[in-house]
Amino acid sequence: MWYPELEEKIQTSKQALYTANSNNILDRCKDYLGILGEYRLKLHELRGEPGPESLGSRMPQSAEGRKALRKAIETTTLERNRTQILILSFTTVSGYEAVDIFNARKYEGHEDWELRASGIKFQGGNDVDLMTIQEAVDLASLLRREDFIEQNSIQELD
Repeated sequence: MWYPELEEKIQTSKQALYTANSNNILDRCKDYLGILGEYRLKLHELRGEPGPESLGSRMPQSAEGRKALRKAIETTTLERNRTQILILSFTTVSGYEAVDIFNARKYEGHEDWELRASGIKFQGGNDVDLMTIQEAVDLASLLRREDFIEQNSIQELD
């Protein structure tokens, strides 16, 4: 353990992320990302890499210590990248992706949603059934968040 208090914050934040709901998951992702960034910076300082407060003298002297530090940095970087991708998947949904999500879920009993210049609706739907592209994108983002939450709750049961 390099920074026990910070590592405990990481675990607490990760647990909060995986127990989030669709309304607070983005905030939990951002919190987790911030803590990971702080931890990663501290680990890089240990290596003596350029930074605001380089602590090169704390660099582990043994090969095993350096290997463990490198592994901790790689693991933290991987987790940070995964979290960034997760945030992007929740926040960057196109109209085409919204249609794909609706069709895959058979949203409102239809699997024939279409993107049109005027918005998104299922085939045969009338103007009342038409969603603006922004409404569809926002809804698809919510559905993605709910899918992620459901998927993680199932994994916890296994």
